[in-house]
Amino acid sequence: MLKWVYKSGTLLQFTLYTVFMAVLWIPAFVNPVTPVHTISDGPLYTLFLSWLQPYPFLPIAAGLFLILVQSVVLFYIYQSNGFFGRSNFLPAIIIMMAYSWDPHYLTMHALLPAGIFSIIALNSILSMYGKQDAYHQVFTAGLSIGIAALFYVPLAFLLLLIWFTLITYRISSWREYVISVIGFSIPFIYFISWLFWNDNFTVGLEQIHHSLINVILPPRIPLIPTIWLSVSALIMILAMVAVLNSVSDKVISIRRRVWVLFNFSFTALLGTLLAGWPILSANYIFVIPMSFFLTGSLVMKKNKFWFEILATAYFSLLIVMRLYVAL
Repeated sequence: MLKWVYKSGTLLQFTLYTVFMAVLWIPAFVNPVTPVHTISDGPLYTLFLSWLQPYPFLPIAAGLFLILVQSVVLFYIYQSNGFFGRSNFLPAIIIMMAYSWDPHYLTMHALLPAGIFSIIALNSILSMYGKQDAYHQVFTAGLSIGIAALFYVPLAFLLLLIWFTLITYRISSWREYVISVIGFSIPFIYFISWLFWNDNFTVGLEQIHHSLINVILPPRIPLIPTIWLSVSALIMILAMVAVLNSVSDKVISIRRRVWVLFNFSFTALLGTLLAGWPILSANYIFVIPMSFFLTGSLVMKKNKFWFEILATAYFSLLIVMRLYVAL
């Protein structure tokens, strides 16, 4: 079935995308859930949520809109970098389904606005390959990650993504590293100035520190999320290994850009571990690389039969899980 989906035209794929969106999100509008709050939420998310909370349906509509934006923008980013060789809307379908697995998160949560800026940073990092002086792209990536971290604090560790990518691209100039730090620091300079102006300097910095670094053992989570997240991690690892092996015969620009997605996954995992394993919220940052690697395992790899079986079983698990929760 999946072979038919990713080889079909974009119009049919978009139709499937619309159907999945309606089936997964209509229950959220029928029985609205309150916006999600976590210890890792940043000040910009708190401010943004204060504008939405007086209206019960607005957080849900805003959350769905941000997922739509992320899925469509990532679709165009993957196409513009020539990853999949043809117009393929499958990454957007994966993003929609991966964001919608937990009924309690079918509303606004911090990773949704933060994910927009993470995607902007990813696009800047991908586009700086082969440029003589990539100062503009590095600054944009650093600035975007800084803003994303003010929505969801553990995303500050994505600054390492820029540095790992500079190594991947074999850029050895110190200027790019300094520029990335300057861009990353600008949103925090404004935030610290605001804290000082409102006489909340110490309290605000302590909150950021506790949200950023909290080295503890992983907390226990319910059985259904444990099953889904364990299966998701296994699928992503298998797809990642398959894609990284399959790009060995690709042109060097494709190989280097694929490794950027690996760097993204690694730094996101590092941030999740150091921030105290906020797995029920932090897992959504892995939607971005998962949409790439799962699609890549179905498109780039020559012998893809077993990956079609795994992917079909994975999406079937989502359907079973949602039905179980509904009943």
